Amino acid sequence: MRCVDGKKAEENDEKISLWKIPAPARGEWMTRSQRKTIADLLSAQKLGILATLGQAYPYQNIVAFAASGDLKNILFATKRSTSKYKNLKSRKRVAIFLDDRSNRESDFQHATGITALGGALELRGRGRERSAKLFLRKHPSLCEFVSAPDCALFTIRVRAYYVVLRFQDVVEVRMA
Repeated sequence: MRCVDGKKAEENDEKISLWKIPAPARGEWMTRSQRKTIADLLSAQKLGILATLGQAYPYQNIVAFAASGDLKNILFATKRSTSKYKNLKSRKRVAIFLDDRSNRESDFQHATGITALGGALELRGRGRERSAKLFLRKHPSLCEFVSAPDCALFTIRVRAYYVVLRFQDVVEVRMA
Protein backbone atom coordinates (compact mmCIF):
# COMPACT_ATOMS: atom_id res chain seq x y z
CA MET A 1 0.00 0.00 0.00
CA ARG A 2 1.30 3.42 -0.94
CA CYS A 3 1.09 6.29 1.52
CA VAL A 4 0.31 9.81 0.34
CA ASP A 5 0.14 12.87 2.57
CA GLY A 6 -2.84 13.57 3.51
CA LYS A 7 -28.20 -7.88 22.34
CA LYS A 8 -31.71 -8.33 22.88
CA ALA A 9 -34.61 -6.21 21.62
CA GLU A 10 -38.06 -6.11 23.17
CA GLU A 11 -41.00 -6.36 20.84
CA ASN A 12 -44.58 -7.13 21.87
CA ASP A 13 -43.48 -7.72 25.49
CA GLU A 14 -41.40 -10.66 24.33
CA LYS A 15 -37.60 -10.74 24.12
CA ILE A 16 -36.46 -11.41 20.58
CA SER A 17 -32.87 -11.61 19.48
CA LEU A 18 -32.19 -8.76 17.03
CA TRP A 19 -30.14 -11.16 14.94
CA LYS A 20 -33.15 -13.45 14.34
CA ILE A 21 -35.68 -10.80 13.30
CA PRO A 22 -36.19 -11.10 9.55
CA ALA A 23 -35.29 -7.99 7.61
CA PRO A 24 -38.06 -6.14 5.79
CA ALA A 25 -38.40 -6.68 2.06
CA ARG A 26 -35.78 -5.03 -0.13
CA GLY A 27 -36.49 -1.36 -0.73
CA GLU A 28 -38.52 -1.00 2.48
CA TRP A 29 -35.63 -0.85 4.88
CA MET A 30 -35.34 2.94 5.23
CA THR A 31 -36.89 6.13 4.04
CA ARG A 32 -34.94 8.73 2.05
CA SER A 33 -34.96 11.01 5.08
CA GLN A 34 -33.56 8.29 7.35
CA ARG A 35 -30.92 7.37 4.77
CA LYS A 36 -29.87 11.03 4.48
CA THR A 37 -29.65 11.44 8.29
CA ILE A 38 -27.49 8.31 8.61
CA ALA A 39 -25.33 9.06 5.55
CA ASP A 40 -24.75 12.69 6.59
CA LEU A 41 -23.60 11.72 10.08
CA LEU A 42 -21.39 8.88 8.81
CA SER A 43 -19.83 11.28 6.33
CA ALA A 44 -19.35 14.20 8.73
CA GLN A 45 -17.89 12.33 11.70
CA LYS A 46 -14.43 10.79 11.72
CA LEU A 47 -14.50 9.00 15.08
CA GLY A 48 -16.93 6.66 16.77
CA ILE A 49 -17.11 4.55 19.92
CA LEU A 50 -16.75 0.84 19.13
CA ALA A 51 -18.19 -1.61 21.66
CA THR A 52 -16.91 -5.18 21.62
CA LEU A 53 -17.75 -8.01 23.98
CA GLY A 54 -15.06 -8.87 26.51
CA GLN A 55 -15.21 -11.99 28.68
CA ALA A 56 -17.29 -10.33 31.38
CA TYR A 57 -18.17 -6.81 30.21
CA PRO A 58 -18.54 -4.69 27.09
CA TYR A 59 -15.29 -2.98 26.06
CA GLN A 60 -15.34 0.41 24.31
CA ASN A 61 -12.75 2.28 22.29
CA ILE A 62 -12.59 5.37 20.13
CA VAL A 63 -11.94 4.35 16.53
CA ALA A 64 -11.55 6.12 13.22
CA PHE A 65 -14.12 4.79 10.76
CA ALA A 66 -15.33 5.06 7.17
CA ALA A 67 -18.64 3.84 5.78
CA SER A 68 -19.50 2.33 2.42
CA GLY A 69 -21.81 4.35 0.18
CA ASP A 70 -24.64 1.83 0.60
CA LEU A 71 -24.36 2.19 4.44
CA LYS A 72 -24.10 -1.60 4.82
CA ASN A 73 -20.47 -1.65 5.96
CA ILE A 74 -18.42 0.43 8.40
CA LEU A 75 -14.63 0.05 8.34
CA PHE A 76 -12.16 0.50 11.18
CA ALA A 77 -8.55 -0.49 11.87
CA THR A 78 -6.81 -1.84 14.96
CA LYS A 79 -3.52 -3.43 15.93
CA ARG A 80 -3.61 -7.20 16.40
CA SER A 81 -2.00 -6.84 19.86
CA THR A 82 -5.02 -5.05 21.38
CA SER A 83 -7.80 -6.28 23.67
CA LYS A 84 -10.19 -5.00 21.04
CA TYR A 85 -8.71 -7.39 18.46
CA LYS A 86 -8.83 -10.31 20.88
CA ASN A 87 -12.48 -9.58 21.64
CA LEU A 88 -13.32 -9.32 17.93
CA LYS A 89 -11.73 -12.67 17.17
CA SER A 90 -13.75 -14.43 19.87
CA ARG A 91 -17.07 -12.58 19.53
CA LYS A 92 -18.05 -10.93 16.27
CA ARG A 93 -21.07 -8.93 17.47
CA VAL A 94 -20.30 -5.22 17.89
CA ALA A 95 -21.91 -1.82 18.13
CA ILE A 96 -20.50 1.50 17.03
CA PHE A 97 -21.89 4.80 18.27
CA LEU A 98 -21.38 8.18 16.66
CA ASP A 99 -23.00 11.54 17.17
CA ASP A 100 -22.76 15.23 16.37
CA ARG A 101 -23.06 16.68 19.87
CA SER A 102 -21.26 19.86 20.78
CA ASN A 103 -21.44 19.38 24.57
CA ARG A 104 -23.91 22.26 24.93
CA GLU A 105 -27.41 22.48 26.36
CA SER A 106 -28.79 22.77 22.81
CA ASP A 107 -27.72 19.16 22.16
CA PHE A 108 -30.88 17.97 23.92
CA GLN A 109 -32.89 19.41 21.03
CA HIS A 110 -30.48 19.28 18.12
CA ALA A 111 -27.93 16.46 18.46
CA THR A 112 -28.24 13.25 16.50
CA GLY A 113 -26.81 9.94 17.70
CA ILE A 114 -26.55 6.72 15.75
CA THR A 115 -25.75 3.22 16.96
CA ALA A 116 -24.96 0.65 14.28
CA LEU A 117 -25.22 -3.02 15.27
CA GLY A 118 -23.61 -5.81 13.31
CA GLY A 119 -20.95 -8.44 12.97
CA ALA A 120 -17.26 -7.58 12.54
CA LEU A 121 -15.13 -9.40 9.99
CA GLU A 122 -11.39 -9.00 9.49
CA LEU A 123 -10.63 -8.20 5.87
CA ARG A 124 -7.83 -9.90 3.96
CA GLY A 125 -6.41 -9.94 0.44
CA ARG A 126 -8.04 -7.86 -2.28
CA GLY A 127 -11.05 -7.04 -0.10
CA ARG A 128 -8.67 -5.47 2.42
CA GLU A 129 -6.84 -3.54 -0.28
CA ARG A 130 -10.07 -2.08 -1.74
CA SER A 131 -11.47 -1.28 1.70
CA ALA A 132 -8.18 0.29 2.84
CA LYS A 133 -8.41 2.74 -0.08
CA LEU A 134 -11.91 3.79 1.04
CA PHE A 135 -10.77 4.09 4.67
CA LEU A 136 -7.69 6.13 3.73
CA ARG A 137 -9.69 8.56 1.58
CA LYS A 138 -11.33 9.64 4.81
CA HIS A 139 -8.22 9.25 7.01
CA PRO A 140 -5.09 9.85 4.91
CA SER A 141 -3.01 10.57 8.01
CA LEU A 142 -3.50 6.94 9.10
CA CYS A 143 -1.77 5.46 6.05
CA GLU A 144 1.30 4.22 7.92
CA PHE A 145 -0.88 2.76 10.69
CA VAL A 146 -3.12 0.89 8.23
CA SER A 147 -0.12 -0.26 6.15
CA ALA A 148 1.70 -1.76 9.15
CA PRO A 149 1.88 -5.57 9.13
CA ASP A 150 0.36 -5.79 12.62
CA CYS A 151 -2.71 -3.71 11.67
CA ALA A 152 -6.02 -5.45 11.01
CA LEU A 153 -8.78 -3.82 8.96
CA PHE A 154 -12.32 -4.81 9.92
CA THR A 155 -15.69 -4.24 8.39
CA ILE A 156 -18.87 -4.16 10.41
CA ARG A 157 -21.69 -5.71 8.36
CA VAL A 158 -24.48 -3.49 9.65
CA ARG A 159 -27.74 -5.26 10.53
CA ALA A 160 -29.51 -2.26 12.05
CA TYR A 161 -29.11 1.40 12.87
CA TYR A 162 -30.71 3.06 15.87
CA VAL A 163 -31.10 6.77 15.18
CA VAL A 164 -31.77 9.10 18.13
CA LEU A 165 -33.03 12.60 17.43
CA ARG A 166 -33.91 15.35 19.91
CA PHE A 167 -32.58 13.26 22.82
CA GLN A 168 -35.51 10.82 22.92
CA ASP A 169 -36.95 10.12 19.47
CA VAL A 170 -35.57 6.69 18.52
CA VAL A 171 -35.99 5.00 15.14
CA GLU A 172 -34.76 1.50 14.31
CA VAL A 173 -33.65 1.07 10.71
CA ARG A 174 -32.98 -2.52 9.67
CA MET A 175 -30.69 -3.30 6.78
CA ALA A 176 -31.90 -5.63 4.03
